[in-house]
Amino acid sequence: MSAQVVALSVTDGGGTGTAPKVEHRDQYAGHGRGLGMVSVIAHRVVVHDSDGGHTVTAELFTDLRRGGHTC
Repeated sequence: MSAQVVALSVTDGGGTGTAPKVEHRDQYAGHGRGLGMVSVIAHRVVVHDSDGGHTVTAELFTDLRRGGHTC
């Protein structure tokens, strides 16, 4: 995006009818913690729906003075 922001996008295979969402799981859960961890360090997390699945994009600031976490 720019020298100050890194954007990372991941698209799933479209096998479910529900969009990804942040869920708080306990330490013994087998899955479901990844998006929660990403949302803690990212400035912004956006989920886009499409015919092929869902795309999650996380934007991370590279400069702490802008108010985000460094990546």
